[in-house]
Amino acid sequence: MHQLPRYPFRRPAELDGAPSPRRPVVVVGGGLTGLTLALDLVRRGVPVVVLDDDDTVGVRGLASRGIVWAQRTLDIFERLGVAPRIVAKGVRWNVGRVLCADKPVTSFTLQDQPDLRHNGFANLQQYYVEQYLVEALQAEPLADLRWRNEVIGLKAHDTHVDLQVRTPEGDYALQADWVIACDGAFSPCCKLLGLAPQVYDRTEDHWIIIDVSLRDCTWPEERWTWLDASANNGRAVWRHKMADDTWRLDFQLSEGEDPRDAATPEAMRRRVRALIGGDIAFDVAWSGAWAYRHECLESMRHGRVLFAGDAAHLVAPFGARGGNGGVQDADNLGWKLALVAAQGVDADLLDSYSQERRAAALENIRQARRSSRFVYPRGLESVQLWRDAIMALAPSLPWAARLINTGRLSAPAVYRGDSPLVDSDGGAALPDVVLHQDGASLHRLLGPWFTLLCFSDRAVACAHPLVKAVAVDPHCDAAGRAALQRQLGVPPDGGQAWLIRPDQHIASRHVHEPAFDLARALAPCTPSSTEPSHAQHPATA
Repeated sequence: MHQLPRYPFRRPAELDGAPSPRRPVVVVGGGLTGLTLALDLVRRGVPVVVLDDDDTVGVRGLASRGIVWAQRTLDIFERLGVAPRIVAKGVRWNVGRVLCADKPVTSFTLQDQPDLRHNGFANLQQYYVEQYLVEALQAEPLADLRWRNEVIGLKAHDTHVDLQVRTPEGDYALQADWVIACDGAFSPCCKLLGLAPQVYDRTEDHWIIIDVSLRDCTWPEERWTWLDASANNGRAVWRHKMADDTWRLDFQLSEGEDPRDAATPEAMRRRVRALIGGDIAFDVAWSGAWAYRHECLESMRHGRVLFAGDAAHLVAPFGARGGNGGVQDADNLGWKLALVAAQGVDADLLDSYSQERRAAALENIRQARRSSRFVYPRGLESVQLWRDAIMALAPSLPWAARLINTGRLSAPAVYRGDSPLVDSDGGAALPDVVLHQDGASLHRLLGPWFTLLCFSDRAVACAHPLVKAVAVDPHCDAAGRAALQRQLGVPPDGGQAWLIRPDQHIASRHVHEPAFDLARALAPCTPSSTEPSHAQHPATA
């Protein structure tokens, strides 16, 4: 069985009276979101202190927690250099099946896109992902990882943030220009600032996760969902394969069933045995109960303290929206905070983080609530009748099968609305299209900040310090050009130029048009002392 790493406590110099300069960024919480954000920031040249009250990854032992890493998340991890390890260790899958009353109802293939670098989803226990992020940070001289350092005091000022930190050897004070709270679902930072999230709903419907290690198992590497499973007293079950021949099983508990009773070793073994039959040997690797909670802060920025991941929003694990959403929070915030902390950009840029990611969180909550009502329509008679009708029609009618909602899987956010960083046709995430049979892909052409992608054989002339202009055509073979047409709608004659943000979202598809003003588009991200140059359009370059 996998052993979680233990990271040593190192006595901070502050405990011995050493001078403690104000830190540019302190990240509170060394979990998935905090580690992703810290790695992004140090790669952009921003020193980061990470404070975590534990000495390992994961929580409560070998808890699988987030396991399904979506294509968008894998693209982010590719940029940070940890995707190859995740894909190599994890389980790739595309097929999902739904059963009702133990009978197959429908199946689906999520993606079959060889055009893209990461095709489909990868299943891997969250503690592995966090371990890979820690190991990447340990190689970064700008990263200061402090284990068993618990934040017990937090006071925000106009110019900085004061922190009080508790360690096994005493307490010390720390100052930071910016603090990012990534400290989980019951965020102490929220409480220290007197904040409370808006609650969208909480239900009495309880589930228990039982991670089991199976020997000599021949199950297909697919996601299976049972509605009304006889092996679970007519309640729902999910089944996913993870690394180390371990399977994640989520069992919906019966009404009135006490989660504590369901979590006894005897009760768990009976439940698992009823599902898998009598011939397969298994061991319980971990278990944990959960219930629906949908919450979100009114704002993810409070002066010089920003919130990300579960500290900012909570969503039920329908569609793998929690961990993937936290990684996208970090992806959105990292480059903006780096511009503010290291490039002198106005801090108002950080308001766009809250605007964009709060809208994304609310969309995740909306989608998860729809799934939860489909799976658990108790008290909603009309939903129950509609669901029963859909399940009866689905085996013979494809349109009915498409209405089955056991968890629409995580999709990348599209930033729209009042964001100042996208135009009316932008906001979508740029897929990482494979351009050449040698493995070259679109994201590998992107610069560290903004990129002008020119779908032609020459780049737009541009002298803006934050912009890299690159011609795409020289990097493509015939299959790559065809993939660009299929995935992006780029016309075969090219001639277009798109502005891509540092988080790989499309700011504009209209750079090639005479009316486009690059300086205006980048004004929120440009230091006031910098006079950016205008881009010349392909026709005049």
